Amino acid sequence: MRLYSFYLFLCICLNGITCINGGFKGWLLNLFLKCPVSRNQSLDVSQISVYFYDFQRDRSKSFPINKAAKGILSFDKLDKHKKFYMFVSGFATYINHTNANLVRKTFENVPNSYLILIDHSAYTNDADGPKKSYERSVQYVYSIGLKLAQMLAELNQGGINAKRFHAIGHSLGSQMLGYVGTKFMNATGNKIARITALDPAGPCFTKSFREEQIRAGVADYVEVYHCDDGGLGTSNVLGDTDFYMNTGSAQPQCSFPSTNKCSHKACVSMWMASVDHRFLARQCDKFKSFKQWKCSNNITTTAGFWNPGTAKGIYYFSTQGYKLDVL
Repeated sequence: MRLYSFYLFLCICLNGITCINGGFKGWLLNLFLKCPVSRNQSLDVSQISVYFYDFQRDRSKSFPINKAAKGILSFDKLDKHKKFYMFVSGFATYINHTNANLVRKTFENVPNSYLILIDHSAYTNDADGPKKSYERSVQYVYSIGLKLAQMLAELNQGGINAKRFHAIGHSLGSQMLGYVGTKFMNATGNKIARITALDPAGPCFTKSFREEQIRAGVADYVEVYHCDDGGLGTSNVLGDTDFYMNTGSAQPQCSFPSTNKCSHKACVSMWMASVDHRFLARQCDKFKSFKQWKCSNNITTTAGFWNPGTAKGIYYFSTQGYKLDVL
């Protein structure tokens, strides 16, 4: 038991829960974590803050979640035909976290669009210690997802077509988007155009029911990116398209003792970098086959921001020769 306790101590860090090696790490995390993933809880999440950005006109405003849709719809000269990107971050983040800063910086240069940033840190970033804080955060995933779906449904009812919505999530935020897509569909009869799930959280979710995870079918198109497969990220194949960056697990720019945490965050760096740099992905069932060029004749597509959303299945791509920011 002392060995397990010592290993768990090594596996805990301030920005998440991380371990050292392979498939054992995910098993060990779930062994020690209490995983209350439930679709039957309806908790108060009224302290969520919504930040709306109109970079083309250099304007921004924040709203409490219950007033966000009305506030956005009343925004001066709102163009309902533009693309509305919503980014939902992961565990232990906040509005000025490095991830959020990178997202803002990236979308400053994306034309004909608005950006919506979600700050759920009141429920996912407390001071109880990483283990208890993560367990508490998991309890709120359903309720946060439900509230975000209600906001998007109100925007839809206010005249914004569902096909203008593109929701992007990282880690715990990716798992929230599974509920966002489902509840939006229940409320409006329509599907969100696209959901991008960046390394969906693995601990507490990998072994849960499929209905409690992000998955194909909850939007017109669901793309999942794997960067720390089996560690902080899920090991499940979930999307219409599942992209594996490099190996899909330990990323080349990341080193011990922060390999998992760094690899997990690298998904955000990669996807934001793809706005300016297109990554060629090739259909392949295994990384070993991809590395040995056994899939060289298989079909290709573009991974990241410019993904056309037409390919289905498992794809691998390499970031070799491109320096990604380590957040």
